Amino acid sequence: MGTMTAIARPEERIADDPYWLRQFSVTEYHKMIQTGILTPDSGVELLEGWIVKKMSQNSPHRNSVSRVVRRVAKVLPENWHMDVQGPITLSDSEPEPDITLARGSDDVYDKRHAAPADIGVLMEVGDSTVLNDRRYKGTLYARENIVAYWLINLVDRKVEVYTDPQAGQYRSKVEYLENETVPLILDGVKIAEFPVSELIATT
Repeated sequence: MGTMTAIARPEERIADDPYWLRQFSVTEYHKMIQTGILTPDSGVELLEGWIVKKMSQNSPHRNSVSRVVRRVAKVLPENWHMDVQGPITLSDSEPEPDITLARGSDDVYDKRHAAPADIGVLMEVGDSTVLNDRRYKGTLYARENIVAYWLINLVDRKVEVYTDPQAGQYRSKVEYLENETVPLILDGVKIAEFPVSELIATT
């Protein structure tokens, strides 16, 4: 009687054979959403072809997002659209930034997500558990030539503004400290200035 060949468990196959892993295109990711394989309750996003679990939100993170949204909503021009923790469509990713400011009225995005050419500013809020995640996303956004990226840094209580994406990285970084104001610039026009202290929740 022949002996049965042992079959590697999935985690063993992943460790021994990286080609067993599979990345997904944005189109395939959309089909999984359309067919109900993935739902809003799944708590995932697509990053460079990988379906990954989104980071959880604590109270300071959530309240900081709310603070920014309230202030931006008061000054945002009518020809700009603001989305909160909604997906954007990139070449191989579909992340869900905390705040997206995109050109066009709300009607423009009834049947599609914002793409890099639409976006004026992306904003992410980061505390001690998600700062590395947010910095990784900054690299992703630069690679997609998104013109401006704000990292609202709750740990150091400052806003890091990244602009001038070239060759997969932002060439300019300006830090606005807690006692300073950060300008909101859309298509080269300064729309408003916000005290950094008003954007950051007390941790």
